[in-house]
Amino acid sequence: MEDLINLLSEYGLWIVFFGMIVEGTAVILLSGVLCHLGVLPCEETLIVAILGAIAGDQMWFYIGRNYAHSVLSKFPLLKEKVDALKSKVETKAKWLAMSSRFIYGGAIAIPLVLGIQRYSYKKFTLFDAIGTSLASMVGLTLGYMLSSSLKNITTQISKIEHFMLLLVIIVAIMSLYKYKKKLNKRKEDI
Repeated sequence: MEDLINLLSEYGLWIVFFGMIVEGTAVILLSGVLCHLGVLPCEETLIVAILGAIAGDQMWFYIGRNYAHSVLSKFPLLKEKVDALKSKVETKAKWLAMSSRFIYGGAIAIPLVLGIQRYSYKKFTLFDAIGTSLASMVGLTLGYMLSSSLKNITTQISKIEHFMLLLVIIVAIMSLYKYKKKLNKRKEDI
């Protein structure tokens, strides 16, 4: 365990950065736990998480904008479905760009679709930066709070375990006392 903590202390921010590019939700929650435990510094972790999320979203937006059209041309039915989304995407694009990190799977799908739909790069970058910043702050805070709550719960469980052990000992003593009393009564009856 100590080796893992040393590894996370040394390379944790890099893991957060690349983890946010690839996935995000689990990474940011675990980062909050690690911040609470003192393994990762909170401020740096937040900045790195935001940068990793933006980098990942930019990558998917770029792929959607520059490569998806050639792939879609090979799949006419899929292209029709993507084209049918165009009007819906146009009316809600800024909200989609801001909320992509709050929707499970949205971190990949939404930037990709916005890229395919040729949404404005500048607008995407602005709204995505706002959304990823908010999502990273919320996720880090939730992970931190969950870790704190988990610590309190385990402390309570420890107290409950001690109480249960005391209760088991008392029940065992009472059972032995009753058993001994029964044996003595049988001896007297014989």
